[in-house]
Amino acid sequence: MATAPAPTTATRTAPSVDTAARARAAWLAGAGIVLIAFNLRLGISSAAALLEALRGTLGFGPVTASLMPTLPTLCFAAAGLTAAPLARRLGTERAVLVALVALAAGLGVRAVPSTWALLTGTVFGMSGLAVGNVLLPALLRAHFPRRVSMLTGVYTTVMALGATLAAAVAVPVAGGLGSPSLGLAVWALPAVVALLVWSLVRAPHALTPKVATAAGAEAAAAARQAAYVSPWTMARTRIGRLCTAYFALQALNCYALVGWLPTLLSDEGMSRGGAGAMLAITQGAGIPATFAILAFVRATGRLRPAFVVVSVSMLIGFVGLLVAPVAVPVLWAAAVGLGFCSFPLVLSVIGGGGSNAAETTALSTLAQSLGYAVAATGPFALGLMHGATGGWAVPMAALVVTALGQLVVGLVLSGPGAGAPDTAAGDTDGPRTGNRREE
Repeated sequence: MATAPAPTTATRTAPSVDTAARARAAWLAGAGIVLIAFNLRLGISSAAALLEALRGTLGFGPVTASLMPTLPTLCFAAAGLTAAPLARRLGTERAVLVALVALAAGLGVRAVPSTWALLTGTVFGMSGLAVGNVLLPALLRAHFPRRVSMLTGVYTTVMALGATLAAAVAVPVAGGLGSPSLGLAVWALPAVVALLVWSLVRAPHALTPKVATAAGAEAAAAARQAAYVSPWTMARTRIGRLCTAYFALQALNCYALVGWLPTLLSDEGMSRGGAGAMLAITQGAGIPATFAILAFVRATGRLRPAFVVVSVSMLIGFVGLLVAPVAVPVLWAAAVGLGFCSFPLVLSVIGGGGSNAAETTALSTLAQSLGYAVAATGPFALGLMHGATGGWAVPMAALVVTALGQLVVGLVLSGPGAGAPDTAAGDTDGPRTGNRREE
């Protein structure tokens, strides 16, 4: 009598993914991250350079003019809070895809020559930017855990390149198109390119061989649910509070100046093109400095000198713009640009914070959402102070005070016992620990 064959099991191991496929996936993810970074400041810098032209064409008043440079930070604060829940529900990669759709659509809407279209498109576009801002550190942690610092330097440099390009060419591009509204909308095209490339990127776990069982699927779903850390959990840590405070001050200083520098210089007698060029210098000066500063921190493991250099440089630039704004504007613009390196520095601390990607997302959400909520007051307050006093002395004096505050917080954040990794800007060989100090 023939022996019945043994029942086959439903468990089957998927074939392993070859090294070439992993390499292709890594290159695609890297290219996608770079393209996202390139888009993160285009819509902001172009709007700042074209603000006076838009005001003349659309006829909006000083309140709307003050609101325009404030909207990005308000959106970053509000929409940034949705990044972690969105990533939990959809996965980080799909959440970024949704963000890119919002960015491209929002920038495209700004082609309509009306104040409402300008404001509506800005809200949608900047909300997309907010989600991208928050999730980029987590993307680096997930896709390139051993190259967090290097790629932080790359993507912040690409962000600066995009901002520099937009500030430098926004006015001539709008002139060539015959409309400042079209000059804003043209920056939707790079967002569409980033969207197309990112649609091909898959999460790292999608390349990992899986066991095809119902139990395995349930375990994976449970793991995804567990891989969530509330931002308010990180708010109870010392590093969470310090990162948030520093991020708020550097963002306030950055967006207040970016939003009003061309107008300030134009009011002092500089041409619109020249004022836009100074904004481009401000955005571009930090490009080589970013790599130099992050390389120094990687080599020495010392954060404090880097925080001091960027904060003092920003302070020098602000004092120069207060005392003699058009005497040597290139020097002031370059000094402030070096000060903008505070952004990649604090991002490198955030990217190395927490013991896994979920905690990094929570820390990034906390620092950026609350930080941008505070920073939103900067551009609006500067506009109101300028309108009330009719000059720029009081607004720039206020920025000098906030730059001093940034220096103080940076010294604490980079000091002993702050909770930041000793080599926060260094490449990681694995997850860091010891960053969740409860007080």
